[in-house]
Order: sequence, then C-alpha cells, then structure tokens
Amino acid sequence: MTPAEALEHGWKLQQAGDLAGAERVYRQVLQVEPQNANAWCYFGMACHDQQRYDEAVAAYQNAVRLQPNFPIAFNNLGNTLRQQRRLKEALASFDQALRLRPDYVNAIKNRATTLLWEGFIDEAVTTYERVMQLAPDDAETHKNLGVVRLLQGRFAEGWPDYEWRWKLSDTTPPAFPQPRWDGASLDGRTILLTAEQGLGDTIHFVRYSAVLKQRFDCRTIVACQRALLPLLQSCAGIDRLVAQGDEPSDFDVWAPLLSVPAALGHNSPADFPAAVPYLSPDAARVAEWHDRLKAFGGFKIGLAWQGNPQHQADRIRSVPLAEFAPLGKLHGVRLFSLQKGVGVEQLDTIGARLEIERLPDDVDSAGAFVDTAAMMRNLDVVITSDTAIVHVAGAIGVPVWVALPLVPDWRWLLGRDDSPWYPTMRLFRQTTVGDWPSAIAKIVAALPEIAPAIRKKQPDEYRVATTGHNRLTRARHGLLLYNRHDIYIGRSLDRYGEFSEGEVDVFRQLLRPGHVVVEAGANIGVHTVAIARCVGDTGRVVAFEPQRSVFQTLCANVALNSLTNVDCRLAALGEQAGSLFVPQLDVHRDNNFGGLGLGEYQTGEHVPVESIDRLSLSRCDFIKADMEGMELAVLRGAAATIAKFRPILYVENDRQDKSPALIEYLLSLGYQLYWHLPPLFNAGNFFENPLNEFGNIASVNMLCVHSSVKSAIQGLMPVNGLGADWRTAR
Repeated sequence: MTPAEALEHGWKLQQAGDLAGAERVYRQVLQVEPQNANAWCYFGMACHDQQRYDEAVAAYQNAVRLQPNFPIAFNNLGNTLRQQRRLKEALASFDQALRLRPDYVNAIKNRATTLLWEGFIDEAVTTYERVMQLAPDDAETHKNLGVVRLLQGRFAEGWPDYEWRWKLSDTTPPAFPQPRWDGASLDGRTILLTAEQGLGDTIHFVRYSAVLKQRFDCRTIVACQRALLPLLQSCAGIDRLVAQGDEPSDFDVWAPLLSVPAALGHNSPADFPAAVPYLSPDAARVAEWHDRLKAFGGFKIGLAWQGNPQHQADRIRSVPLAEFAPLGKLHGVRLFSLQKGVGVEQLDTIGARLEIERLPDDVDSAGAFVDTAAMMRNLDVVITSDTAIVHVAGAIGVPVWVALPLVPDWRWLLGRDDSPWYPTMRLFRQTTVGDWPSAIAKIVAALPEIAPAIRKKQPDEYRVATTGHNRLTRARHGLLLYNRHDIYIGRSLDRYGEFSEGEVDVFRQLLRPGHVVVEAGANIGVHTVAIARCVGDTGRVVAFEPQRSVFQTLCANVALNSLTNVDCRLAALGEQAGSLFVPQLDVHRDNNFGGLGLGEYQTGEHVPVESIDRLSLSRCDFIKADMEGMELAVLRGAAATIAKFRPILYVENDRQDKSPALIEYLLSLGYQLYWHLPPLFNAGNFFENPLNEFGNIASVNMLCVHSSVKSAIQGLMPVNGLGADWRTAR
C-alpha cells in the first residue's frame, strides 16, 4: 500500500468513527515519510476530533511548514485554533487559506462561525452572505444564517433559512407518504408532530400541540424520544403520544415540531405561547421528594452545569462546575445536583468549594426527567447552564435561572434578562466571550433579592474543625488541614482561604491534563491539591516532603480531596540518593514550618534523600523545587530527566548567597529564566478579607523555560546574569 493509499484508508476509518485506528495509520505513514505534509494534515484532523488540540495545532503547523501553499491545512488549523479561543490566530489562518484559494467556501464559512462565536455577529452575517454569493445552495450556510437571524429576533427572515437544516448531508427528514403540513387549516384532520434534535428541543416545542388544537378543530399525535414518554404524558393538548420509530396511527399531515412556529406565522416574541406549566410532575413523586428533602434546611437550589457534549456548541454553553464555586461562599443556601450522566464526574474534582447533595442512583431510573421534575417542585430555584434541564424547569413553571454565553442559542435572543418562552425564567449573560465569572457573579448578587436571609459567609464560617494544633477549613481549592501555628501557610489559609495564589495562577496557565509533575518540598499540599486538579486523573504528581508532621498533613489533604493522582513520599530530593537529619519542630509553637533549611543538622529523624533521575519517569512536564536552599542539588539530581524532557521548572530563589550558582546552572542547561514574585497577600483572596497581614512579603521564584520550547512569557522580568537580584525586578 502506498502512502497515499494508506492515508485514504485512514480517512475512511476516521469517517467511520475509528479515530484511534485512523491515527495509527497516519503515524505509520509519518514514520516512513516524516516530510509528508498530507500525512501531517490527516494526523492533525485525527487529533482535533479527539480534542487533543495542542497536538492538532502542531501537526497542521508541520504541514504548512513543509507545504506553504496548503489551503486545507490552513483552514483546519484555523478550526482548531477556534476551539482554543485563539481568535486572531484562527482568523489569520482562514485568511491565509483564502489568499491561496479565494473561492474556498469552507474557509469562509469557518471564518464566519469563528466571528459569530466571538460575538462579532454583524460581521459574521456579512461573511455568511459572502458564502451565499459563491454557493447559493449551501445548506449549512442557509441554516447558520437562519440561526443568527432568529437570534437577532428577525424571525420572518430567519425561519425560511432555518428550514435548510433538512437539506444538510447528516440530516434525514422523516419519510412519510402523507404530505408535510404547510400551515393550511387543519380542521377535521390529524397532524403528526415529530421530535427532532435534542430532548430540550422537544420539551420546548411540544407545547405547540395544544396551540394547534386551540386554533384548529384537529387531532394531534406527537412522536417523541422514547425517554421522554413518561414526562410528556402530562402535556395537555396531545391526543396520542408515541415513541419515535414506532408506527404512528393514521394521520393526514405531519410537521417537525420546530417548524410549527414558522408555519403559524409566529414572527414576534409576542406570538410565542408562554402559558406555564404545560407539563406536570407526577404528584406521588412530588410528595416523595418532599419527604426526601424536608430534612434539609436553608434555601434550596438545584444545580446543573453540563449539556450534551456532542452538541456543536457545548464548549460554549456548558459551564464548568468550578465556575459555580461562588455559590459555596453563601450562607443560608443548600445545593442539590440535578446533573445526570456526563458532567457528574466534576463533582469529584470540585473539592470543598461547593457542598452539593448528589442525586441518588435511583433518580430517573424510570425515564428521563421524571424524578428530576418532581424534585424541582420542592426546590426554591433551579440554576443551570443551557441544558435540557432549562426546559424541564420552564415547562413545569418553577423559577429557573440560566447562565448564558455572550452568544447564546437563538431561542434566548440578545440582550434580554427574561424569556418570551418561559415566564418563570431569568437569564444571566456573560459580559464578554468566555467570561463565566461575570454571569455567575450576577446570579450570586441576585439571590438575596428573592431570599433576604442569604449572605456572604464570614471567614470563621469556612472552618470545619479545630483539634489541637490542627485546623480544617474549606479553602479555595478544597478542604485543607493546616497547623494554625504556622506563621505563613497556616495564617494565610486561616485568614484568606489560600496561600500564594499567584503561584497557582501560573500553574493553571502552564499545566494541562495528563502532565506529570514533580514537587520538591510539597509542605502540607496547599499547592499540591491545586496542581493535581490541573493535571487531572490522567496526570500524576509526585510530591516530596521530608518533615514527618508536615508530611502527615500533606497525606491528609490529598485524602480529604479524594486525589488519586498524587504520590506522596516522605523524603527529600537531592543530587544523589542518601539520607539526612530532619529536626523535629514543636508543632505547638508559632513557627515557619515551611522554612526549614536541610542538610546542616546532626540530630533528628533520619530521612531518605532521593534524586529525580532515580524515579525513571516516562514523562516529566513540570518540576517545582522549593527546598529551602537545596534547589540546586534537586536540579543536579534531575539532570538526565531535564535533558530528556525539558520540563518547565519553577524554582524558589530567595537566598542571595545561593542564587548565583543556581542561576549559572540553569543557564548552562539552556533555560530562559524569569522572576515570578507573587505577594502573599492577594486582594482578591477567597475569603474576601481586605486586611493585609503580610505587608510586602512575596514568594521569590524563577520560572524557567527551555530555549527550545516556544513560549510567550508576558509580564515577567527576565533574570539578567548571575548577579541578578529579585529585589530590582519588583
């Protein structure tokens, strides 16, 4: 098989959904022909479809480096950059594709969609209209234009273009011998209304069955997703309910549910049927949920965050659960998860930032949303992203608050904080693209309007327990145990719910799921917990701490936060294997338990010393070295690992006598060095405590990036020369 034939075979596998098989084929071609631009492009598509966007970008960049006149690769690169929200780079890639091929319709369409996602709606419309000039029968562009015009409230223009969805290659309209309804009188006839798209769309538009019966003397049959049969049984205005795929009884005409508003001439929000409830949860189940929830006090909030991950806009509309963390800072609320299926796993990573009562396993075992709807009847408000939960809550008439992206689904229109579809709904929109904190902040601020007893927690209300010298608190990154006599880490956690959060900000920017991190001097794990969440279940953190009492707390914090990706080791790291004495500190007296310099003591506990190279890691992406003067020895003991993987290094350098040798060694390894000096006091701290108890004290670190690694370090001062002093970089 020639390389070209192999690539064609791989593409067939990819189109059939066998992404892993396609990737293997592409890799085999690249092993034989590493300069094959087509193979790099195909490999990039496989990575993109598996959401490995960094790898996809690198593959496409290889393709255009080898073949600069490669419009398809530039177009694909733009698509991946769009997913990464790298707007300027994405548009530049599409523009380059169009310079090479001015009539490249897909590149123009992708450019328009990128503009739309980023909020440039008018420019997106203009770009879609450019496609219409080149390809007037392009169904996808017609549909997209329809969606945008519906979003803008231009319904008379939008409905006809939206109908082009039935001409898309991946859409198969129902094949009934009966004619499709065109809006003519239905008096004396039977109409079949067919569900389409997602569960939420069906719940949203099923109300039109009653509208038709009110307008005409007709009979209605609704064919819905089988999972919705129990819930929709309560919907008024349906003469017969059947599952999609089952043979419906005799009918005269049929229509897709989402096409009914256009056929009725509903061209203004004032035309939309908004009477709720039009669905009713089972009364027995409502009573059962009342009994289940009556033991819980406070203002009861149901929470959902994740929609269907297969939805093309899921990355825009679903809200990471962590973004709802400000709700956990409210006194007087009780949170209940309404999430089922995908997204539930985020409950395992949210830590103590949100106390959420999980749904029992038996919820909705009998059908989609039946139990959920009954539970909602016993809640004070439902807060959710744009998921099917929105429509269940709206249809049964309970208060529902929706967090929306800047450019939402068309049905929510633009600029409104209410919905013409659901009178019990409030909309909370991003102020800029991707800015969920702004939307969530508006939700948090609005809650006291409907429940005056809700207020922000005071710092002491985050404390869970105090026992002896230890205290347990709910901190920014989870439950954390700490020594309340520690004058830096302990005090910071006690007063602010965090420690040196500026360091975590850097870790969050640099670390990715799957990364392997070595942490030399993990202390109690206040940063270990945050790092472990960054690298996720597919990553790994090897955390070393040589002080036994501190190590015990490190292990406790890893366990308290259910982190299975952290390997805690009671040992120091150094240049070579050995041992050293670690003195035992009095945990009952005020001290800096993270500032113990090692290697100079003749008594204490004998603790092993290991080297990073002896770990024989198969991957290493990041090394954090905070060993109170032993950083150079730690790095020397990682020489082979550094040479092999060129990880990012984050190294404490606050000892002036040791600084020149440390800088010299790092420069000899080919690293570029930058000062990073985050203050201990963070004005935006988790407890929102305005009192600065640390003055101008800062952590003194160097961020080190190998010169062979493309980086865009901004806002940090370079470390200039062996005699560089961090004080001049502030």
